[in-house]
Amino acid sequence: IRILTASEWMLTPLLPAEQIITDLFDVKDKFAVIGGSKTRKTFFTLQMIMALATGRPFLKWHVPKARTVVHVQYEITERHFLERLIRMARAEGIDRAELTNLHIINARGLNLTGKRGIDQISKSLSSYKPEVILFDPLYKISEGVENAAEDMKIILSQFDHLAEKTSAAVGYVHHDPKGQAGDRSTRDRGAGSNVLSRDYDAAFVLTEHASEEDAVVLEMLLRNYRPQEPFVIEWAEDDESGGYCFQAREDIAPEKKTANSKRAAQPALLSYLSIAQIILENNEMEIGVFKSIFK
Repeated sequence: IRILTASEWMLTPLLPAEQIITDLFDVKDKFAVIGGSKTRKTFFTLQMIMALATGRPFLKWHVPKARTVVHVQYEITERHFLERLIRMARAEGIDRAELTNLHIINARGLNLTGKRGIDQISKSLSSYKPEVILFDPLYKISEGVENAAEDMKIILSQFDHLAEKTSAAVGYVHHDPKGQAGDRSTRDRGAGSNVLSRDYDAAFVLTEHASEEDAVVLEMLLRNYRPQEPFVIEWAEDDESGGYCFQAREDIAPEKKTANSKRAAQPALLSYLSIAQIILENNEMEIGVFKSIFK
C-alpha cells in the first residue's frame, strides 16, 4: 500500500494518457460491450479488436497505434470463428499479414473459469505482452450467481489484478436481461448485479434500432472522458466477396427500439438538415439550447 502526500505528488510530471481508442479508454482500463441477442455484439467486438490490432480506425474513432490483442472467446466453435474472422477481414480490406498482433484463445470446453481460469490464461500470455485482453462472454469466465453482487465482485477484482499485472486494458462482452432493452436507462443495462455498471471505465452499449432492421444504436458510457453522442451502425454484407462488417450511418437518427416502437419508416436524418440550418443561422449555439429548439 502506497500512501501519497498530495503536495509532493503534485510535483510529479503529468504524462499524457496512453489511449487505446482516442477519447474512449486507456491502457489498464476496464471496458465492456453490452447488448441484446439481436445486436450482433460478438461481431461488433471482433470488428473492434481487428481495428485495435492493426491500428486502423474503428467506425468513427481513431486508434492511435496497433496494439497486441488477445481475444478469449468461449461461445463459437473454432471453425465458425475462423469463418467470421476471414469474412470480416475481407469487408475491412485487411490482409492476414496485418493481423500478427491479434491472438485468439478458443476457450470453449476448456473450463477456464473464475480465478483459476484467469490465472491459467495469464500464465499462457506471459510471452505475448498483451495490451488488450477481451473475454466473450462474461458469464462464461465468471463463477457464482450473476445477480449476486459478492459473486460479481470476485471476477471484477480478478480483472483489476489482470490489468495491473499485464498493464493491458481488460474488456468483456455482456448480455442484456430479458425484456425490451430500449426501455431501460443506458446505465442500467447488462444482466445481473448493478456492481457491473459501476465498475467499468468505458462501455459500448448496443440497442436495436426502432425502425431499421439491420441497424443498432450505439451509445458510450465513459468514466474518464467527455460524453459522446449516440449514433447508428448498420450491418452490411457484400454478396460478391462474402465479407461483412458494421458501418457508421450518420444519416439515420439514433432512435432506440422500445416496447412502444412501431416498425415504420423514419425520415432520413439528412431531411432535417435545412431545419437545423434555419435554427443556427450560421451562428454558434449552446448544444442544449439547439436540441430544445430542434425537438
